[in-house]
Amino acid sequence: MLTKTALTKTRPLMIAASAIAVMGITGCASDSASMEMKSTDYVVTGLGDDRQEALEEAKERALEVCEARDRDEFIIQDQQVLGPDASDEKRDKAEAMVEGGTVNEDTNLAALNDDGEHYKAIWSISCR
Repeated sequence: MLTKTALTKTRPLMIAASAIAVMGITGCASDSASMEMKSTDYVVTGLGDDRQEALEEAKERALEVCEARDRDEFIIQDQQVLGPDASDEKRDKAEAMVEGGTVNEDTNLAALNDDGEHYKAIWSISCR
């Protein structure tokens, strides 16, 4: 059993130890929270003479966007592939998807506007 004098001397040590423990737990929580990165969706496009070529170009653009952010993988959040004879409804849906994405230096704006005889792949991606 501790005397009143011993208790008075150990109480500040116990408070200090508790404070250090709480700071340690809080420090761990903030470190792990800082490692989580907010996901940003990017719009990438590909243009090609056929569907496969358009998809391959979209893939190349997606990898370029993610590599610029020190990421080597991406998740396709949404995909639209438009052929030369795509309906107006499908084109409107693809255009609405583009409005929600982040456009950067790798976004192929010419492909977004092409309504010619090409296939167009439009992806909304998140890098990871």
